[in-house]
Amino acid sequence: ATRESIIDMLSGMKGATIVRDLLESGALNDQDIVNTGYRRQQLQLFENMLYNDCLDEYKRYVIGKPTTKDETAWQHFFEQNEWIFGYGLSYRFNTILQREFAASDTDADGSGQVNTDFLTADNRFTAFVELKKPDTPLFGTARNRSGAWKLSTELLEAHSQALQQKAAGVIKLENSRHLTGNKGQRISQRSLAAQSTVIIGSWSEIEGDINYTRQREKQQ
Repeated sequence: ATRESIIDMLSGMKGATIVRDLLESGALNDQDIVNTGYRRQQLQLFENMLYNDCLDEYKRYVIGKPTTKDETAWQHFFEQNEWIFGYGLSYRFNTILQREFAASDTDADGSGQVNTDFLTADNRFTAFVELKKPDTPLFGTARNRSGAWKLSTELLEAHSQALQQKAAGVIKLENSRHLTGNKGQRISQRSLAAQSTVIIGSWSEIEGDINYTRQREKQQ
């Protein structure tokens, strides 16, 4: 009965917080087993938020603010699970240095600042991550002259935005001497072989197309 109660408690929306508290307190020390179970749970949570309309529950029970904006909620999830970026970004970085990183300085009137959702890095390499909501369209509604499906305006603009973030951010990291991260630590990383990643849309947009030929074309 105790075992079932623990499983039921950890499988809820606050399960991740409980596991993290147990790890920090030293109550659990079999790190490999705990990390594997925790990550499996977080991937299931990710799937539920993405496909089963559980984003509002995450805002309410994990963040504790039901009015949180969708994009902010996704930022919170990835910040709590920065290992996900490690698997997807060539395994190069160890941690999130700065959330909402100001990749450039402002103009004299305060405008023109370029922001990226996350600045991630190890000791040498940096990656700029831009998040878009999973319901952002990836494709347009028509083909171009070559017969290929047009990319959505949102995707093209996100691509341009990411390139600008990378260009401005690399310059700022190379030229600024007094940058600090989320925890007040000095950012000393250099932007060697900097990467820029856009996380946008959902595979369900393609799988939801009832025309199999269109599905295959867009998958390719």
